[in-house]
Amino acid sequence: MNGCIAYGDCNTEGLKDYHEPVWPEMVAEHLGLALTNCGHTMSTTRELLCYAEAFPPQDYQLAFIQYGLVDSWLTFRGAPYVLYYPDTPRRKLARKLVKKLKKWTRRFHLQERWGAVEQVPLREYLGNIERVVRSAPDTLFVLVATPPNLDEPRNPRIERYNEGLQELAEQESNAIFVNAYQPLWQQKSQTLMSDGTHLTLEGHRLVADAAISALSARWQVAPDKKLRFSQPSSPG
Repeated sequence: MNGCIAYGDCNTEGLKDYHEPVWPEMVAEHLGLALTNCGHTMSTTRELLCYAEAFPPQDYQLAFIQYGLVDSWLTFRGAPYVLYYPDTPRRKLARKLVKKLKKWTRRFHLQERWGAVEQVPLREYLGNIERVVRSAPDTLFVLVATPPNLDEPRNPRIERYNEGLQELAEQESNAIFVNAYQPLWQQKSQTLMSDGTHLTLEGHRLVADAAISALSARWQVAPDKKLRFSQPSSPG
C-alpha cells in the first residue's frame, strides 16, 4: 500500500499563489509518509466520488477527507451542478453558463422565490463520504471538519455539516474526526485569509496539529512505516 492520500477542496489543495505547505503535507511529513494530494478548489463530495474512482483509497494506508465549504453553500433550488473533476472543455463552458445563470437569479431575487438549498444537501454529503470510507475498510480515514468562515451567516450550516461528519466518524471503525473549528475561529485574524475562506500558514498548522494529535491516540507508525490501528477502548 502507498502512503497517504488527501481528498478535499481549496484548503486541502492550497491556493495557486500559496507556496507554503498545506495541512495534509504537514501531517504526511510528520508521519514520514508520501502524500498524494487530490485537493481541488471549488470541489464537493460529488468530486470526491470521482477522485476515489481514479485514486482508490484502498491503495493507501491513510486517507484524509475535508469537504463541506462548497457542499454547504446556499444556491437556488434546482440549480444545475457541473463537476470540476474530471474536467473537460464542455464542462468549463457549462460552468460559465451556470455562473451567469446564478448571477441572473441573484439580480432578480429568484433564489428567494424558488427557495434556497445547500449545493450538496447534508444527507447526500454524508452519504458520499460514507460510501468512500466503507469502500476501503483497511484504510485509515481522517475526516476533517470544515473551517469557519469570516462570512458569519455561513457558519451555522458549516457547523451542522461538521456535526454530521463527527457522527459519521463515530459510526465507522476505520475513521476518526478532526475538528480545529474553534481554535481557528478564536484566532481568526491569524488563521483565515482576508477573503474569509482560505487558511493562512498558521491556519494550516492548527489543522495539522489537530490531525496529528487525533492520530496519535488511535494509530501508531511501525518501523516499516505502516500504520497500526488501535481500536478505542470500550467504556467501563
